[in-house]
Amino acid sequence: MRFRLPVACALALLFASFTRVAAAQDAPLGGPEAESSAALAPLPPLPPPPVDSPPPGARANHILAGIGVTAVGYGLAVAGSYLTSEYPGEKQLRIPVVGPWMAVARTGCPADEPDCSPFGLAFGAALVIFDGIVQAGGLAIIGEGLFLRTSSRPAPAPKKAAHLSVRAVPLDFGKRGLGLGFAGTF
Repeated sequence: MRFRLPVACALALLFASFTRVAAAQDAPLGGPEAESSAALAPLPPLPPPPVDSPPPGARANHILAGIGVTAVGYGLAVAGSYLTSEYPGEKQLRIPVVGPWMAVARTGCPADEPDCSPFGLAFGAALVIFDGIVQAGGLAIIGEGLFLRTSSRPAPAPKKAAHLSVRAVPLDFGKRGLGLGFAGTF
């Protein structure tokens, strides 16, 4: 008796997972005689979708952004390695990209510190892991920039308005207020 609802829900999920989506065919235009000829004639192929590639400058922007992200991550790791000189693994932080992962493997308390906090170790390890992810992400952005397909035509210039136009627009703030705003092109 008490298993009736879970069993009903499980059966409903089971039957819903094996259903197929129904789709109706479009009715042919032109009446019954067109219906028989339309069923035999193949449909014309659809045109390919337009390719919307980024402009040519996007490749250089991706590479520069990846270099910047990797450099910031590496700079933070090197600065952190000089701030903590007694913890094991701080010298590995000076190695780009793989250094944070090598430092995480050596996470531990220094031998001369008897009351080492496990929270501090976990927090430091989390920061080192985050730094490793940032550096690897920068390399991924560089790779994306290297293999990015761009269009051969430059990006279109934004259209400028022919003239300045400003108009007042009423603003509705619900039951308690109205306002006046301005919209326009310039």
